[in-house]
Amino acid sequence: MGLIEALGRRLFKSYITDLRRSIGSEVISEMLKMVRGRAIYPPDNVETYIDKGYLFNPVVYSIVSFIAQKAGAIPWGVYEVKNDKALHSYKSANSYNLNTKIIKTKALVALPDHELNAIFLKPNILQGWAEFIEQVVGFKLVTGNSYIHMIGPTAGLNKGSIREMWNIPSQIIRPVAGDRMEPVRGYKYLAQNEPIPANEIIHLKYWTPEYFNGQNLVGLSPLRASLRLVTKSNASFDSSVGALQNQGAFGIISAEKDTALTDEQADMIESRLREKVGGPANRGKNIVTSATLKWQQMGMSPVDLNIIESDRMDLRALCNIYHVPSELFNDAANKTYSNTKEAGSAVYTNAVLPALNQFRDALNQFIAMKYPGLYADYDASMISELQDDLQMMATALSSIYFLTLNEKRDLLGFSADETNPMMNEYWVPSGLMPMSQSMVTDAQLEEEEKKLGL
Repeated sequence: MGLIEALGRRLFKSYITDLRRSIGSEVISEMLKMVRGRAIYPPDNVETYIDKGYLFNPVVYSIVSFIAQKAGAIPWGVYEVKNDKALHSYKSANSYNLNTKIIKTKALVALPDHELNAIFLKPNILQGWAEFIEQVVGFKLVTGNSYIHMIGPTAGLNKGSIREMWNIPSQIIRPVAGDRMEPVRGYKYLAQNEPIPANEIIHLKYWTPEYFNGQNLVGLSPLRASLRLVTKSNASFDSSVGALQNQGAFGIISAEKDTALTDEQADMIESRLREKVGGPANRGKNIVTSATLKWQQMGMSPVDLNIIESDRMDLRALCNIYHVPSELFNDAANKTYSNTKEAGSAVYTNAVLPALNQFRDALNQFIAMKYPGLYADYDASMISELQDDLQMMATALSSIYFLTLNEKRDLLGFSADETNPMMNEYWVPSGLMPMSQSMVTDAQLEEEEKKLGL
């Protein structure tokens, strides 16, 4: 290839690269141009997701609190990275089994005495770690967004270190749109003019396909996608309560034959009915009247409306929205796992751990600025639903010779034995030998033939 041709190809390649970068930047710029400097509000209403979802619907509350409390119960710690490739493999794992444990052992080593561990015990003056994580995960499950204010020194030797973490309620803060170089200029409280710098906020959010008016800067709430379902579920509960309070009665009371009730008589009968038989406390009571009346049923009973089955289907649909098995919420008819442990494991692998993974990745970006080479991670080995049978693990580890005995103890949940140096050595069966030593050469074969007189 000649010099001119090589130079032309390089210039053309550079032009294509710049063009692609320009196209991407222009797209971002055009999307943000109309909303630059404005606070971005999610579609519909965050308060609706909270008031009519989590605070009002028992099914939504049960599912969200179940996931959030499970997430809050998992301990965290600080590790030193000793193998970047193994760490990449560990982060990409979608389950926690023996293989994941081995990879984590190769990638990370725990630092129990590091100062950063204090933040995983008490992230702020009002909360412990379990409550803090429950709130972080809960806000994201309900509103689609979770905002965490990272507080620490902004100058000096300790610049970039983390002293406190506060979870900001999603309904009182909004991202402020910037430009193509800085898509988010900051985060603004509703009653505050000056936004918080973007580098002080961890913003966890669900992906949304909406890219107009800056909507891509906020997450899509699962309750927005299931708003009709939640509305239907709320109406079902209201219908059941109304049916019980009214003893299932819904119809018209009128006079027999050609007689007619005056307005005063009709009002009196309605009043006496509410007073005597209305409400659950009056169930079974009778009312006596001298009037000749007839009853015309106008509605259907809860049984006829199939409300119970409808509630069960709503439960299953909401469980699908949040990726959890409905059988854990008293839906015995929809049993999809062979035992409770498998169903419990599905909650972690499909709902809890993905939520923690997103927070872990964002948190480590902050940690890397002050503590390069360190890594914050949760300890899934404490989750009983994710642990393999101890006997099965011990059998599997007995045939793995590239781990020391202390590494095997760690994988089985036992502390390392540092009093015996032999525990940090590799142990292999005595009958094993390298393949190079197992090969018989021609010289060795001739020597043995001579000894045997062949």
